[in-house]
Amino acid sequence: MQVAIELRKFKRICPITGYKEDSIKIGSFVVVQTDRGIEFGKILEFKKGMPQASADVKLKKIVRYATFEDIEKAKTLPDLERQALETANQKIKEHELSIKVIDTEYLFDINRLIIYYKVDSGDKIKNMRDLSRDLSTTLKVRVDLRRLSPRDEARIFGGLGPCGRALCCASWLSKPRHVTVRMAKEQGLSLSPTKTSGMCGRLMCCLEYEYEKTAEKKGGRP
Repeated sequence: MQVAIELRKFKRICPITGYKEDSIKIGSFVVVQTDRGIEFGKILEFKKGMPQASADVKLKKIVRYATFEDIEKAKTLPDLERQALETANQKIKEHELSIKVIDTEYLFDINRLIIYYKVDSGDKIKNMRDLSRDLSTTLKVRVDLRRLSPRDEARIFGGLGPCGRALCCASWLSKPRHVTVRMAKEQGLSLSPTKTSGMCGRLMCCLEYEYEKTAEKKGGRP
């Protein structure tokens, strides 16, 4: 049996180690301490294999099993995040920044707000500190602005690949593969974006490990 905590937002997985089976209440909500702060999650059991642990957050300890008040508080966070999203979009317009907010995330103690954004162009965006300070003052909370790459966005929000399965980066792959056009060519694949690109718009990570298998069949690794 493998046990982990699924955090409230984006289904992040944090494995639990060094526990006694009779002390773990599967399916229970918990308040935990991570390297980001106080968070809310649920204890899950995986019998056939646990999804890849989240790379951007690490579990430190379980603080307590959630009380009724904790569970009710967790239910209010999505509304707070929607309000923060609206405020962030308003402030971005005021600061005349060419960025797009993808999502917002409050930690459970509501002392920290993470705003995930992306930039359509490759230009460096200025005055981000001014935006962060303005949002912190308006929302009365510590604000962290996190820029997402296309691969980050796919990993966090997940989805289905062309194969019909969950995206590798969102389910088991610990970090994106290094994929090149040459790998697709040597596998005889069309370079059409509809054939070789994933949801992130980049070359699919699976082309790299399928390329390794192709090279092995030809008599040696590249």
